[in-house]
Amino acid sequence: MPKEQVRKRGRRVRKGDVQNEAEDVPVQPTTEINEPVPSTSTSTSSTTPGGIHPSRAAFLAGRSAPRAQVQDQPSTAPEAQDPEEGPAEWHRGPRVDSEFPFGVLDPDVKAYFRNVEEQIKDWEGVSSAGEEREDRQLFLTSVLSELRSHELPTSTDPETSIVLERLLPSLNDWGRRVIGDSVGDKWEELIRHRFGSHVVQTWLTLAAGTLDREARGIWPPQQSKQETNPAEGQLPKMTELFLNIIKSLSTSFADLLSSPHASPPLRLLLLILTPNRAVPALESNEGDKNGLIRSKRSNKFRKNQDVKGKSILGDNGESAKGKGKRQVPAELVAKRKEITDSLKSRLGEAEWKAMGVDTVGSATVQLLLEFEVEDGAAEKEGSLFDILTEGLVTQLNKDPKSAPEPQPYLSTVLQTQTGTRLFETLLSLAPDKVFKALWKAYFVGKLGKLAGHPYANFVTAKGVSRLDKKGIEALIGEVEGNSGGRGLIKAARTSVLQALVERSVILGECQQDVLKMYQAILSGSDAPQETEDPSEEVDKEAEDTAAAYARRSAWENRRTAKPKAGEGEVLPNMQGCLILQGMMGMKDVNGVVLDSLTAQRVNTLLTYAKSPISSHFLDKVFTDPAVQPKYCRKVMLLLMDSWKELVEDRIGSRVMDTVWDKADGYMKEKIARSLIPHIVVLGQSQYAKYFLKKAELSLLQRRPDEWREKVVGLKHHFAHQKKSASIPVGNNLNGDSQEGEGGKKRKNESGSGTKDEIDMLFEGVEKKKSKKRKD
Repeated sequence: MPKEQVRKRGRRVRKGDVQNEAEDVPVQPTTEINEPVPSTSTSTSSTTPGGIHPSRAAFLAGRSAPRAQVQDQPSTAPEAQDPEEGPAEWHRGPRVDSEFPFGVLDPDVKAYFRNVEEQIKDWEGVSSAGEEREDRQLFLTSVLSELRSHELPTSTDPETSIVLERLLPSLNDWGRRVIGDSVGDKWEELIRHRFGSHVVQTWLTLAAGTLDREARGIWPPQQSKQETNPAEGQLPKMTELFLNIIKSLSTSFADLLSSPHASPPLRLLLLILTPNRAVPALESNEGDKNGLIRSKRSNKFRKNQDVKGKSILGDNGESAKGKGKRQVPAELVAKRKEITDSLKSRLGEAEWKAMGVDTVGSATVQLLLEFEVEDGAAEKEGSLFDILTEGLVTQLNKDPKSAPEPQPYLSTVLQTQTGTRLFETLLSLAPDKVFKALWKAYFVGKLGKLAGHPYANFVTAKGVSRLDKKGIEALIGEVEGNSGGRGLIKAARTSVLQALVERSVILGECQQDVLKMYQAILSGSDAPQETEDPSEEVDKEAEDTAAAYARRSAWENRRTAKPKAGEGEVLPNMQGCLILQGMMGMKDVNGVVLDSLTAQRVNTLLTYAKSPISSHFLDKVFTDPAVQPKYCRKVMLLLMDSWKELVEDRIGSRVMDTVWDKADGYMKEKIARSLIPHIVVLGQSQYAKYFLKKAELSLLQRRPDEWREKVVGLKHHFAHQKKSASIPVGNNLNGDSQEGEGGKKRKNESGSGTKDEIDMLFEGVEKKKSKKRKD
């Protein structure tokens, strides 16, 4: 095909035509540049100033780039400064102030800290002793000397801030005080920063242990040397540093609580100032189950960076101390109450309500509610509980028998994605009379619809955990109105059903009523539908939001999406599996579920065991004490011919470990003997080899009695006689003949005088010798 037909970018033009067109249509400059273009640029040396892009020309001239809106105005920029007359300016406007408030770190220093990070990764969490420990301490000393005067730029740099977070757990109390003193009065700028706030949060977590030791009178070795030489300068104690932090943040505390970067460190500060409260550990998320201290994004970032939060010296016992009773110095005990009282005086009711539904501020409000309950101030008029419940506490104090009515704020909070967290906290922390009033005003009569709401169902489930027998019975009646409960299963909103099961297990009552609802769901029978209130329609906005979130989640997880069920196939369901796991604890009625389980085919049981969802249900069957042993034995017997297939699977091998731990000696030997013919194949399996080592099948194949004694813990009745029979003949000190007791013992061991192969072999040799002698 000719080239003219292949080209799609227009008519092919000859070179001569291009030159003629260039002469007829000259290029007009967009912005006039008065400064001469430097001759060092080879690409523009032969081009007039008018042919250069304005930004490029301004850069070569040493000026800032011109703005688009002032193109037609004459240039008023100052003349370019000669490089020899002063330092070059590398600032890029306000972006430098926001991202690097303490200056840009030198590239050589950044490269040094990258090497330090690689070394910390190798030593992090690994114990050390002797010379190796001394080498690591020298390494820390060298790093701290390089870090000196660079603490603030290092904390705000996106590459080195994570290095500082790795380094902090390895410092002792003195080193942490040095880092804290280097901040000075820049705490507000540091916690507002995207990366600096994470460094502050790590430092505060470790400083809690230092405060605990200072309250107990435990000081680092350098403290005594400082006290003997006061003229050389005093390093502030950790208590003094905290007082300085509180003083520097006191004027802007209310504004910082809603800052996405500053709010988590401030919440941690309030938690540290509370005695006997556990501080979340650096290496895990323990103590912060609700995510009130560190956000999910922060935890995900630390996990991706593999930040373990452990010392390179191997001293990791400090983090465990935060789980017990933690002391706070006397100078700081009253500071938390001063901060909360100051916040209440500065913020009005409308501001508290707005913060309660804010994405960032809601976690702070929830933490303050916890502090208010601990201090016993939740039932006082004007408390934060009273503000958020719109005067419900005041109403109950004036007239305890009054019937509260729903208020607009909480009615809206109940059905919003962010507000449900706040409502859950109110229900879980509210005093008994306040909880009963909230439940009666906002839930009774609406439970059928709230249980199926995309957001309110979680709040309802939290309230179910505090109901008594009477409240559970009323709740079951309302939930059955939602298509007999099948509507909740179909919409995959089973949190209320799961909470009902768990609450009935705790109370030990109402289990039969919960079972009837479960059976109604299975049979598909509908309960009588209640008359619907036309004023209460389906929350279409919430439904659309939940559906959009589900579509987005499916798109984000499209690479790890689960395979869809085939025609006539039913895959395990997460919501239903959680309900069944809870029902295993209902000792009065769990037999109905277990009978249904044992009636399934072996292939179905194998599907359950290999699923990452339903395998937890089988684990619950074997581990829950409320399950009768006969059901565990039935499941084991059903899988007796399928242990090989199960132990070779990634998920099934874990179920196999659970079965092995709960099986008795007879069942263990039965399982092991069924796998002996497949020892070679199991040894080559990626997952079965671990079980092969745990069960010691080779030992069972070679020495069964020793296997029973080691694995099962069963000793043979004649083990002591075997030991006595193994004594050599020369050790017979009494000179007794072997035909006496020794012969009898040998006969008893071999089983009523029966001869084994070795005895028959020696007898044959003796007969040959006797024949030779006769000859």
